[in-house]
Amino acid sequence: MSTTNNYGRFIEDEQCFELMAEPPRKWLNMHYNKIGDNELFSQMSNIGDGYMQSRDYDGNTCILVSYDSKYLYIRDEETGKVFCPGGAPAPTDVEDFSCKYYAHKTEIKGTFDGLTAVQRVFVPKNELAEIWTVTLQNNTDKPKKISVFGYAKFALSGWANDGGYVGNINYSEIHEEIGGVLVCNHNKKAPTNNYKGYLIALNNYKGADGYRDQFLRSEFSAGTPRILWGYNCQNKPGRGPDSCAAIQTYVEVPANSSMRVDYVLGQTGSLEEVKEIKKRLNISVIEDMLEEQRLAEQKRMDAFKVNTGNDNLDALFNFFVKKQLYFYLINKSGFRDNLQNDCAYAMVEYEVAEQNLLRALSSQYPNGKVNHGFRPVNRLQYSDKPAWILMTVPALIKESGDFSLLDKIVPYFESDESGTVMDHMLRAMRFLINDTGKHGLCRQHHADWNDGLEATPETGERESVMVTQQLCHGLLEVAELARKLKNIELEKEAKDAYEIFKKRLNDVAWDGEWYVRFICEDGYKAGSHANEEGKIFTNAQAWAVLSQIASEDRAKMSMDNLEKYLGCDLGYMIVAPGFSKYDPRIGGMSNSLPGTAENGGVYNHAAGFKAVADCMLGRAEAAWETLLKVAPDNPANPVSVSCNEPFSFTNSVSTTEYDYGYSGYPWATGTAGWFVQVLVEWILGARRSYDGLLIDPCLSKKVPKASIVRTFRGAKYDIRIDNTSGNCKGVKSITVDGEKIEGNLLPVFKDGTHIVEVVL
Repeated sequence: MSTTNNYGRFIEDEQCFELMAEPPRKWLNMHYNKIGDNELFSQMSNIGDGYMQSRDYDGNTCILVSYDSKYLYIRDEETGKVFCPGGAPAPTDVEDFSCKYYAHKTEIKGTFDGLTAVQRVFVPKNELAEIWTVTLQNNTDKPKKISVFGYAKFALSGWANDGGYVGNINYSEIHEEIGGVLVCNHNKKAPTNNYKGYLIALNNYKGADGYRDQFLRSEFSAGTPRILWGYNCQNKPGRGPDSCAAIQTYVEVPANSSMRVDYVLGQTGSLEEVKEIKKRLNISVIEDMLEEQRLAEQKRMDAFKVNTGNDNLDALFNFFVKKQLYFYLINKSGFRDNLQNDCAYAMVEYEVAEQNLLRALSSQYPNGKVNHGFRPVNRLQYSDKPAWILMTVPALIKESGDFSLLDKIVPYFESDESGTVMDHMLRAMRFLINDTGKHGLCRQHHADWNDGLEATPETGERESVMVTQQLCHGLLEVAELARKLKNIELEKEAKDAYEIFKKRLNDVAWDGEWYVRFICEDGYKAGSHANEEGKIFTNAQAWAVLSQIASEDRAKMSMDNLEKYLGCDLGYMIVAPGFSKYDPRIGGMSNSLPGTAENGGVYNHAAGFKAVADCMLGRAEAAWETLLKVAPDNPANPVSVSCNEPFSFTNSVSTTEYDYGYSGYPWATGTAGWFVQVLVEWILGARRSYDGLLIDPCLSKKVPKASIVRTFRGAKYDIRIDNTSGNCKGVKSITVDGEKIEGNLLPVFKDGTHIVEVVL
């Protein structure tokens, strides 16, 4: 496959990305166990470090290891020279470097002085731990005496399920019987007994230390550990915030042979638990665990496979984007974050998406409003939260075809009351309908989807145009669902409300050429041509189309102006111009650095809304260009500039002069979920509906042929699209298993693989 700015390449046969040169910044892979009662995710960079965090069912969250705090070192005991497989942080260059990022593991390889070291890292599906396997290959004709040092400084801070902070009062213990170190947080405010971490060696244990100052010199640099000067671990415990685990193992590697050392880094509730882990883990068990995780990732990969002719884009979607969606559900605790992700993830593992939806709905109050976050709880009231329920519930039913989801019982937050999913949905709808300001639009409260639009004392009450548009979108969804349920009364309620809010939006939010973003109590309108800064916002234009409140001419004008004022070679800014100074009517957004993130930066998550709107209007070229700009290695913003991993969607890109094109927040972004829907359901047009799979591509002339293999309701559809006519939009003919069908709704099959030929 093609290379990415000479840094590396996707390897199709291995379903991985291989990094072969030093990247412009650390490139991270994400690993995790399974979604459930006790979840763990960890980052793994090209030099072997990364953040680790766990969370239990109730939302108690523990940071096990913070950033830049875990490393692996290798020392030749005869020469005293030290290196790391990834070439850092030890000050020793390695040869033959590579870092292979797979969905289920990361492998870092480097060679120094005739010794090749490979560090393989993964998180087992059913463990709260990372497993490091270090393979040492002696390429010389003489045996080598080698010490391997695993190092991790534990944080063990975090948040209780009510959002309260848990500080770290740490101490470490050396336990030879586990071959390592147990680090405990003594803080009595810790909500569970599990604010403990450990690092152990499963074999070849020699010694350990329990405090950073013992392993590192006084400058505390991971690049100059004491082992560079011959230090060996002294079995000293420690106490204080920098408690750590440094584990020394020792092996003698015969000439032209290899040996392995295995470490386990994880969370625990007690020393006895770690003893049990040490007892049951061995090389055979570890390899079985790795295979189990590989099979889990393969199942996710197989949910859909795209072929657009763009090798790197296809590899991103086929090998990595599903794990980005899964990781997001383990990483994020925001209500809207999880529900938006569910819409996409339902195409991968429906049961997981449904489980997440039901858990999220239990954070809704009986009056219909919703907390900002759950697991742990965040009680701030953002106005957009209920609107996502109106989108997500129908999306899941359209995917599964199972209307019984509506009858499942879910408790209300801090209440003895429970209700069906349908009840939760209707309470969300009616809350938004009634929670309006003086202009008749939905109140904004603390903020809406845009976190930076925080209310201030100077603004008074604010009304959100975007959330009102989201309500309209949701009302259309409710009306369609009611029609399927033959609930005439509910259908009429939703339609009548839709018409009322549609008129209000067009009466008070239309600014002559586009829609404004919000309205203050005194009548000030953000996102108006009358403003020097913040004249136009992406979201108000995209959601005007998604909600279908804009007439044909207004929709066209809004989207044309979005392209004109908000588009650039990097992507699409969330607002333009950005704010150069703080404006209390805008809030925190105007207090951030101009040109970054929400303040005039390119905001990829919002571009997902825009790309769907493009497809709804038949703007095939605009939708395709939006996808290419947002995907890693945008031709106008290559990874050498953006510094973004080629295998992860990122949240935002800077438009400031001094770091133009620099990206922020890979992996943990709603961008991935929206662009899965953009490509699968809108550009390639394999879109779910209550009645089956609807085929409605919106394909650029630059893509004359494309295909998608999509699993839907138990059957696999191999959909091949012929766009050589350049028509881009509008299905001319469809055949299914060689038989021509009328219309563009595919027959619903229960199983098997079915060939679908589509001509545009």
